[in-house]
Amino acid sequence: MVMVQLNLNINIMNMISINKTTSLVSLFLILSLVSCSKEQTGSGAAGVSSEKIRITGSDANSTTKTTLNGLVTSWIQTTDKVGIYSSQARTATGGAGSSVVNAQFTAASSGTGSNFTGTMYWGAANTSHTFYAYYPYASGSPAATAVPVSLPSAQTQSAANNTDHIGALDFMIATPVTVTSPSNTGTTGGVNLKYNHLFSVLEFQIKGSGVLEAVKLAGSITPVSFSGGTVDITQTTPAADVAYAFVSLTGTSAQSVVTLSTPATLTATNTDTKVYMVVNPGNQTGNCLVGLKIGGTWTYISKAAPDGGFKRGRKYVVSVNSTDATATPPVDADGYAYNTVIIGTQEWMAENLKTTKYNDGTAIPFVNTNWSTQTVGSYYYYNNDISNRTTYGALYNWYAVDNNDATKVASNGGKNICPVGWHVPTGAEWTTLTDYLGGLSVAGDKLKETGTIHWISNSAATNISGFTALPGGSRSWDGGFKGDIGSYGYWWSTSPVDSDAAKYLVMYSYFSYVQSGDAIKTIGFSVRCVKD
Repeated sequence: MVMVQLNLNINIMNMISINKTTSLVSLFLILSLVSCSKEQTGSGAAGVSSEKIRITGSDANSTTKTTLNGLVTSWIQTTDKVGIYSSQARTATGGAGSSVVNAQFTAASSGTGSNFTGTMYWGAANTSHTFYAYYPYASGSPAATAVPVSLPSAQTQSAANNTDHIGALDFMIATPVTVTSPSNTGTTGGVNLKYNHLFSVLEFQIKGSGVLEAVKLAGSITPVSFSGGTVDITQTTPAADVAYAFVSLTGTSAQSVVTLSTPATLTATNTDTKVYMVVNPGNQTGNCLVGLKIGGTWTYISKAAPDGGFKRGRKYVVSVNSTDATATPPVDADGYAYNTVIIGTQEWMAENLKTTKYNDGTAIPFVNTNWSTQTVGSYYYYNNDISNRTTYGALYNWYAVDNNDATKVASNGGKNICPVGWHVPTGAEWTTLTDYLGGLSVAGDKLKETGTIHWISNSAATNISGFTALPGGSRSWDGGFKGDIGSYGYWWSTSPVDSDAAKYLVMYSYFSYVQSGDAIKTIGFSVRCVKD
């Protein structure tokens, strides 16, 4: 078992998935065939193979197979199903029928190896046949370039140390394979498919006192989880530890929670209580928050993420002592806990604000129409799509963040939109941040999230600060949207210019600099909070 000590007391080993997935599979998919076609003669069909297709499958990293809790990974009879594609193979004999699109094959027995039942036929003889496959099977006829995939943020484990839920959350893609179909000599052709995991597994080993009800991971960037999306299973298999590329993702979240159906009484031994979480791989900048819900109360431990982030197909062991979970991160009135980062003398949220309430619990008006006439605090979601809130936060007009003695009562009742102990920065506090990073001309690349998952172009970004700025776009003063999500990120300050305008900050997809400007107060921008 390979094990490496990481900064946050995480040990890394090769990922193992229980039941519905496998880290080492020796499975045989016997695809039934009937030798019958219009062109068939006594010596066999002309130009058409009438032989069975035999497919074997194994984990792509079989040399490092491990076990989890002493349980060997296995397929489950009649429960586990895979989907297979081949444009050259056929749905009927003799080259008839259509190409194979999402053919379902079902495990015929339980164990690390299994026969799979299903039907598929060779097409033309002596021709290249390419096969694509994935697990778990999704019904319907999705294109191989857009197979549905999801990884929910809310996960449920029946009891401490139980791993039954992992298989239902995992997803595997087979390395595409091309073989030449046999001629009509009675020889059965063979295809070997090797499956690769998309996700990572965290095993929390928790000691301490009290009754544990749930465990939360809050990463510094999204997506740790997502409610839906698609993946192209025909893509070239990435190198080891490199994540697969998704075609689309919706409902992304930087947090995941595993709830124990049967709460666990903690002991003085870590290995007595284990909780398992499946997460999307990716590089996490700065610290992650590990939350423990004990006796109905959440407490948190801030720890550095593993070097290089979470890598697909691996399992990470996180040792946690509940007595260390004393620091409480900023939590908004909706109960959302935010990652933070210290930059120079300031501590900033590392995420855009998502709250729908002021920190005293008062609701902030959600305004769809008449946005341009608002003179009180209001919020909205980019393009009226609530899924944007998860990644980019909400868009607020300036009246929601106004903290000036002369005007704040009229703007928002004198309330604070940030969690208790935090506030929306003034223009001067933004300047302190950018000056620490070398000034406006270079600060943008040091503040922006790396990569192009969210920014449409971002080659020079380093996010060395850990601020993880995201391009949440804006809502125009008249209530419209300019299509700027992915290209621009705007953030309010509390500093007014006059009765109609206030100071803001903007970062661009294509440029390294940050700009400060004046904007009409009815425009909707993102918000970051800084610690008091």
